[in-house]
Amino acid sequence: MGIVGASGAGKSTLVNLLGGFADPSAGVVSRGWCDRGRAASGRLAAADGLHSPESVRVPCHAAREHRVFTAPDADEADLSRAVEAMGLGDLVSQLPDGLDTVIGEGARSLSGGQAQRIALARAFLDADRRILLFDEPTAHLDIETEWELKERMLPLMEGRLVFFATHRLHWMSDMDYVLVVDGGRVVEAGRPEELAAHDGPYARLASRLGGDVA
Repeated sequence: MGIVGASGAGKSTLVNLLGGFADPSAGVVSRGWCDRGRAASGRLAAADGLHSPESVRVPCHAAREHRVFTAPDADEADLSRAVEAMGLGDLVSQLPDGLDTVIGEGARSLSGGQAQRIALARAFLDADRRILLFDEPTAHLDIETEWELKERMLPLMEGRLVFFATHRLHWMSDMDYVLVVDGGRVVEAGRPEELAAHDGPYARLASRLGGDVA
């Protein structure tokens, strides 16, 4: 499911409400996959994952230790698949100690794109993770890198419930359903091709952003 809107429209707020990282000031958010007790602690249920621009702030750990954030039981084969899926093979091969190289703040520095790929690899590391929430997951990537990474990400989304918040509308042609957010409200919802077929909030947003829609 795509979640689109201009900057400040409320996309991140909606993702945080869905994930249980925020509580509504009025009304109730009903989550079939996450009870409020777990959400209130700032954690999603074990089957869920959240990726946001904040995820690229990589702590100072050995690269392989980043699995503890999402898949503490992941083995070497799982790590290798995640590394290759996100196109990190060349980076890992260049690290002096491979996956045991300490990276992040205060250690080996990473580019924004490299940190973004590591965060995405963490999100997809657990193959049993059935629900994923993404908040501008490619915000730090140039458009060429984003398109390359998109081809890697889409197959990994198959068979999962995905909430994908972005202002880059080219993702919407691959979404089954789209929510358009404006002023903190959902102002339109439907299949992307249906929303693009008439002059509504979705089509007007695409016109403002200069993006192609389904």
